[in-house]
Amino acid sequence: MFRLTHLSDTHLGSRQYSIREREEDFYDAFSEAIGIAINSGVDFVIHSGDLFDEHRPDNRALSVFRDNVIQLQAKNIPFYMIMGDHDRPKRDDIPASKIFDFLGVRILGLEEYEGIIHKKGSEEILIGGISNMKGLRRERLKGEYERANLQASKYRMAVLISHQAVSPYFIAEQSEATSDELPVNFNYMAFGHIHNRMEKRIGNSIFSYAGSTEIKSTNEIDMFMRFGKSVNMVSIEGDETTVERIPIKSVRPQLIVRGNLDECMKGIEEFASKNAEALTRKRGILTTEINESISSSDVLYSLSGFQDRFFIRTPIIKAQDMEKHDVATMTESLRELFMEYFDGDEATGKLAYDIYRDVMDNEPDDAIKSIEQRFGIGGA
Repeated sequence: MFRLTHLSDTHLGSRQYSIREREEDFYDAFSEAIGIAINSGVDFVIHSGDLFDEHRPDNRALSVFRDNVIQLQAKNIPFYMIMGDHDRPKRDDIPASKIFDFLGVRILGLEEYEGIIHKKGSEEILIGGISNMKGLRRERLKGEYERANLQASKYRMAVLISHQAVSPYFIAEQSEATSDELPVNFNYMAFGHIHNRMEKRIGNSIFSYAGSTEIKSTNEIDMFMRFGKSVNMVSIEGDETTVERIPIKSVRPQLIVRGNLDECMKGIEEFASKNAEALTRKRGILTTEINESISSSDVLYSLSGFQDRFFIRTPIIKAQDMEKHDVATMTESLRELFMEYFDGDEATGKLAYDIYRDVMDNEPDDAIKSIEQRFGIGGA
């Protein structure tokens, strides 16, 4: 039997809202996750991408990572990982985490699928990995998953690490793969990129987004309030795979309230009362969306009584008579927004969306190359 800890999207080095403490929050969550792995005596740790928030992390982020993998090395616990879109190196650079290979950090599948064998006594398990494949790399992803599936068919126990958005678990237009393309000969498929935890059994495989270890966006707050943040503790014994969710307790409390001012104030009071102990350990972060015509200064004055328990962000004012102009009510996807802009001209809207993706998903030179290919111009 093999036991492993799956964590993802740790975004070391991230600092939100110009709050210095937010950078420390991401370090705290990562260190707690590594502590969970060590205390559980796992055979290895896997990380499914976006280890760092940037491909050139600062020295503080590097040192926090170093200190934690030193602790893993002391317990003879290897650290297997792949690159997410945030930490994938640009051009000919090497991954930042590669400088710690002497501490047992192993990066898999930077440009194509790669599999290695992890052994424990007479037992062995295949660990396969493929890093984020956006932009021009995206066309090769299906073939790489097929290669992975073929190799996994030869092993009794196998784990895949990948960092991709997969439809239908994410918006189809912004996904790099579909669930039908997943290599299901793996016992466990450890995915990153989606920050809310998700788990699904596909045939004999368990497919899971472990989710981020800290809150990276206000879009995650609602799910956080319901389920918290966590890592996956995975046990694989032959054909039997089990996954246990282990909560991360160091995550800074966050609250988003919506409604008129009175409704928001009531929601804050209830949250503060219910989470008094957690707010004592770490001040929360408060986001307010006010659905009435009122000045930000008046809202901030009302919220000032919570300053000892929250970092208070500038309120978002959404007056009732402005709701019909809210983009969120006009479109259901980014692609539809482009279509809408071009008055339903499907061909032009699709072209504009595709060019947008070229620019967003690629380095400048690759984006130009991709756009030239669309128009049949430029060099070979």
